[in-house]
Amino acid sequence: MSSLGIVAPQSMHFSKPLPLQGGATLADYTLMYETYGRLNAEHSNAVLVCHALNASHHVAGVYADENGETKNVGWWDNMVGPGKPLDTDRFFVIGVNNLGSCFGSTGPMHNNPATGKPY
Repeated sequence: MSSLGIVAPQSMHFSKPLPLQGGATLADYTLMYETYGRLNAEHSNAVLVCHALNASHHVAGVYADENGETKNVGWWDNMVGPGKPLDTDRFFVIGVNNLGSCFGSTGPMHNNPATGKPY
């Protein structure tokens, strides 16, 4: 079974404050994600793949570098794609990055818009 081929990360920005368990709020944040397959008309075929150990949204496929070389195979590439257990001919698969990760979602490396200083 083949890989999904070359994929690219996407980002979604949120300006509505997110209440945090400790009582603070995160006023402005971005989440990185990737999607694979197509969402059906009923919006009933979406599958969210959560991760625990590597903190990345890169579930399947490969990235291409500036020279067109492929690298960085997704951490669940053997499970996501056409004909695989999470068959992208059937399912719309979403891999989302956690807040605080070093893979592009808002985290310690970003500046707090309220203070201009790193979180």
